[in-house]
Amino acid sequence: MPIEKFFPRWFTPDRSRPALIMGISLFFISYGFDLLLSWLGIPGTATILNNVAIGVLGALLLIYYLSTLYFEQNYLRAKERTTLIMELNHHVRNSLTVIHYAAALEDKEERFRRISESVERIDRVLTDLVPTAGSASSPRYFLRKQN
Repeated sequence: MPIEKFFPRWFTPDRSRPALIMGISLFFISYGFDLLLSWLGIPGTATILNNVAIGVLGALLLIYYLSTLYFEQNYLRAKERTTLIMELNHHVRNSLTVIHYAAALEDKEERFRRISESVERIDRVLTDLVPTAGSASSPRYFLRKQN
């Protein structure tokens, strides 16, 4: 049975490894200060549990920080995806509406022109808007005209 089954989902190796390193580092730094105190005459056995507590608290604080950062990044990615979906929905729906009404036109040339313009608009939206999805804070319902 994999060891991941025993831990919560947010406790991944990517987050626990830096926390473990931080905890061990804090432990040894604290232990170094204890050696200094021992040199000054204070016994080291009186402070070893203190070192363990400092290491564990440091590791827990780092896990909390990394988890918070992870959830914030997930939220921002979801927000970007939602904005992109809103933009694509708006532009594609407008183009499909034009195609729908163009199908009822009697004039073949006008029908073909409108359908071609709508297809070009969908193509432009997919090639210009999608790669810049993360750069917009709100939906871009109006695109610049191409030259």
